[in-house]
Amino acid sequence: MIRVIFIIIVNALITVICAIIGLLDIPLLRKGKLEGKFEKIWAGLILKVSGVSVSVQGLENINKNKQYVFVANHLSMFDIPAVISAIPNEMKMLAKKELFRIPLFGWVMYAGRHIRIDRQNRERAIHSLDSAVERLKKEDISILVYAEGTRSPDGEIKNFKKGAFVLAIRSGVPIVPVTISGSREIVPKKSLKINKGTIRIFIDKPLETKNFTLDDKDFLLKKVRELIVSRYESINI
Repeated sequence: MIRVIFIIIVNALITVICAIIGLLDIPLLRKGKLEGKFEKIWAGLILKVSGVSVSVQGLENINKNKQYVFVANHLSMFDIPAVISAIPNEMKMLAKKELFRIPLFGWVMYAGRHIRIDRQNRERAIHSLDSAVERLKKEDISILVYAEGTRSPDGEIKNFKKGAFVLAIRSGVPIVPVTISGSREIVPKKSLKINKGTIRIFIDKPLETKNFTLDDKDFLLKKVRELIVSRYESINI
């Protein structure tokens, strides 16, 4: 318990410092992608303090200078720093609005200019997708979406929501399936326990969306989910 309290206090301090710097809107952070680099420093520190390492496979499948919609499964809060630290691309999360209300962590979400989505309000959800499409067109960024919409309580991959696939098709940006394993054992849902361990991340090859229409979103969703489920099962054998 002492170790957990120490980790929580140190990670809270790291988060506060990083969030305050980001919220100051320092022009230097906006220039030259320093904002994203600073966020990766935050993620790396959180993992190091917590005794968590990240093993990544498939980095050769992506180009850090290209735009993608990264679609991942979701097992633990540690998925967020793990993916941020593992993938070199400048990324913004399309995340449920509730994350922005979490003390301290919500500051990081605001400071990082991530995109919040209200899943209970269809009109606002559509507006969030519109915003994400516009940012993909105007900014040299990628979007990260945890397609289940929430953490899996039992480690099984749940049904995917359609937002990521609508976004990818509308913007014409390739989808990159990202499979996460091992993070649930570090911080089980509804638990304050923080275990040491390794999070395994597999990055698959991009799937082009330029020739797809919105009528194809269900097909694309099914294809990506099946790929992630298959990869997840093979990692956990």
